[in-house]
Amino acid sequence: MTQRQVSRFRERVKTTLMRLPRAADDIGAAVAGGSPGGDGRFFIGLAAFLVFLLGVGRAVATLFAVYVGRPVFMSLQKPHPQGLCDKLPVLAARVGLTVAGLAITLATAVLVGSGFYPEDNEVALRTAIIVFAAYGAVRLVDTLWRMILAPFLRDYRVPVIEDRAAVRLYRWLYAGALIDIALSAALYWLDTLGLQPETAALLTIATGMITTALVAAGGWVNRHAVSGAILGGKTAREASWLSVAFATLWGPALLVYLAVTLTVLAYRAIMAAPLGPPPLGVAFAVFMAALVAYALTVFAVERLARRQRERLARAPHPEPVALTQAEAMAAAALGEGPGPRRDLRADGPSGGPSDAGDDEGDDEGGGFVPQPKAPPPPPGSRSSMRTFEDLARRVASLFALGAAIWALTYLWGGREAFAPGAPLDVIQGVIDILFIGYVSYHAVRIWIDRRIEAEGGDDVVAEPGDEGGAFNAASRLATLLPLIRNFVLILILLAVAIFIMMEIGVNVAPLLGGAGVIGLAIGFGSQTLIRDILSGAFFLIDDAFRKGEYIDIGGVKGTVEQISIRSFQLRHHLGALNTVPFGEIKHLTNYSRDWVMMKLPLRLTYDTDPEKVRKLIKKLGERLLEHPTEGRKFLQPLKSQGVFMMEDSAMIMRVKYMTKPGDQWTTRKLVYQEIRELFEREGIHFAHREVTVRVAHEDGDPERSLSPGEMKAIGAAARTAVDEADALAAAR
Repeated sequence: MTQRQVSRFRERVKTTLMRLPRAADDIGAAVAGGSPGGDGRFFIGLAAFLVFLLGVGRAVATLFAVYVGRPVFMSLQKPHPQGLCDKLPVLAARVGLTVAGLAITLATAVLVGSGFYPEDNEVALRTAIIVFAAYGAVRLVDTLWRMILAPFLRDYRVPVIEDRAAVRLYRWLYAGALIDIALSAALYWLDTLGLQPETAALLTIATGMITTALVAAGGWVNRHAVSGAILGGKTAREASWLSVAFATLWGPALLVYLAVTLTVLAYRAIMAAPLGPPPLGVAFAVFMAALVAYALTVFAVERLARRQRERLARAPHPEPVALTQAEAMAAAALGEGPGPRRDLRADGPSGGPSDAGDDEGDDEGGGFVPQPKAPPPPPGSRSSMRTFEDLARRVASLFALGAAIWALTYLWGGREAFAPGAPLDVIQGVIDILFIGYVSYHAVRIWIDRRIEAEGGDDVVAEPGDEGGAFNAASRLATLLPLIRNFVLILILLAVAIFIMMEIGVNVAPLLGGAGVIGLAIGFGSQTLIRDILSGAFFLIDDAFRKGEYIDIGGVKGTVEQISIRSFQLRHHLGALNTVPFGEIKHLTNYSRDWVMMKLPLRLTYDTDPEKVRKLIKKLGERLLEHPTEGRKFLQPLKSQGVFMMEDSAMIMRVKYMTKPGDQWTTRKLVYQEIRELFEREGIHFAHREVTVRVAHEDGDPERSLSPGEMKAIGAAARTAVDEADALAAAR
């Protein structure tokens, strides 16, 4: 403001304040001057008559509500409505019926009162129009707040607000609207009667201060209810960061808006400038328009999503028939089931070469190699937006919020505020880029996350203590997609950053050139990093391992938990978490592919009949296939491999069975338990490890006591023998 404008503003403030002691006289003079009789009794009678007309119209509207509106509204309600798809049609019908009742009220009042006053009585006509318009505005605002909050219709309330909080918030909003509209209408009526400009300015400022204080107080009293509605009934930890930010900032933003609008209103009133639209009225209209647009968009999204779910529900889904282990093996043997045909006698695929030793159980491997099925899908994405329906809701809310802010700014700032090159124009461009980038980011993320979930998910968690990893690994695509997702999302973020810099006028060409030079320098200086990245790419392309698989890379082994660009993490079955760069892998053993053969040694005494053991183990293996929990885990039944090794104190026999990777550890417990009980019943004894040490007696007396030196020599010889036996067993 220039010095001249400041001086003029001071003079106007002084002139306006000097009129304050005579404000009541100015109001009385304006009322008396506008009255045909020269006093205020005319308007008292007119006000009573207008109230009577509105009462007659309300009576007629009540008949319409009782015999038409209420039956129609009750017929539309459902017992348990879900979402806007069920609630919005009923709420919209309620608004329509209420507006129809309001139209009947006003039409009846106008028709009944039209014959009582002559048409040339402009004062009475103007007063009646103002009163009827104010009454209609109050009823319309009340109807809209009833639609949004549904304070007395709990099942159809859209925002997540408790009953008492909803009623309290509705009453505050209704009181604020009633006072604001009544004061604004009275001020406009007095202005039409010829009120002094300075007095009108004082009343305008007083009205603005009253409504501002009322709205601020209502926001403070209902702050928790409004914040909870914005969060959707969730806690701050569960809700998205945008919802938390809006729930935190709406209060300060409201206070800033009230302060700015009151200041602008006071300035315009004092300077006798056009006041423009009422601040709270503009905010309410913009808020309602944005809310209606959001509701219609979400309604359409929910309607499409519901139809899609109903279509999927009506589609035929064949129900799988569960087979027992014996039925599955029989079906495979007859060629009626999926997979290769199996020969139950040889326990291997039919039609192939059969080893004679396999029937006796003394082969070292071979047998049926199963094709594992995909594991059940893991939990969904960690983001609050997991579907395109959630994204559409978020986009609708952000678009409605942005459009409301733009509309308020445009109404207060005019077209010049968004002129090309203006600060607000640049800010709008930046916000548009961020909005497009935000939508693209989450659309790509949701699409890839859904593909990952369809592939079995990437949140593969190993069971603590698993030795060899359970067969819960992710598929190859589910292993690669998280890396592809991160790469694409980083590209989107970089593109958004570049476009924002271009929008604010930054020349990005030198930056891109410099980035290329820096990239070359980093490439030469970080050859180990490049080696790790390229090695990881080739390992993943070769499908050497996947998330959730148990691998051994020499010095480290464990379950693959996380895979990044240059390294991956292995969780040892004892709990240690190891981070391994891809470039450090020299060789890799994967224990989680297809099947695993478990071989268990049994130390038996020399008087044991191996043929008897073979037959008993074979029967036990057939019986274990029928076990309620472990039977389905056997891909090949338990059988004997005969005598494997002869030692000084024991005859070593070995048994084997085949399972999916990870299942061998639970079945091993059962196998050991059943073998122990079986051998105890059949009188077969386990051999205890013995070490025989012969001591030379130089004095020829075998009955003499051993010296301490001879005792130590005997212990050392026994310890050496035990250590050699353990090392040999570990090597096997």
